[in-house]
Amino acid sequence: MLYNEALIVDYGPQFLGSAVKVDSGILCVIPRQQHTRVASAAAMREMVRELGGDCGDCGKCPLGQAN
Repeated sequence: MLYNEALIVDYGPQFLGSAVKVDSGILCVIPRQQHTRVASAAAMREMVRELGGDCGDCGKCPLGQAN
């Protein structure tokens, strides 16, 4: 599986993030402030794990950097 970097967007404070499989990788959409929101960051990491990924593999992503 190929990991690259996250697309960082702002869909408002209620948006926790999304992770979906695309082709040979995982596309993560996370709010800019995600790394400061401990519970939602943990939920996002779990979403990625359920898709067979590891946030630690994405060094340019705030979740990957904090992992």
